[in-house]
Amino acid sequence: MNATDLDIARMQAHAEQAAQLLKSLAHPARLRVLCQLVEGEASVTELQAQAGLSMSALSQHLALMREAALVSTRREGQTIFYALADSPALGVMQALHAAYCGNRKPKRGKTKR
Repeated sequence: MNATDLDIARMQAHAEQAAQLLKSLAHPARLRVLCQLVEGEASVTELQAQAGLSMSALSQHLALMREAALVSTRREGQTIFYALADSPALGVMQALHAAYCGNRKPKRGKTKR
């Protein structure tokens, strides 16, 4: 295998990863939740109120986002807080937030894993 073949193989692997990331972002409800999280961490109750989803629908989307490592969680008593994970999705969501989410200034909330 020469250098060009390695570059092509690496590009194909990265394209697969990018496609998986975009697939996990490709739902309006998940984008609403993630856009909210660009502004800082939020509890499940806060996310539900902002996203306008039933608790079961939100739970399914949050599970998918956890599985895709898009979000991190922390627990405080019985309350679970979500934040954007430090992943390639963070930069993508910051760009989408800047382009589509109005004049609100993004800020990052920290959570412990």
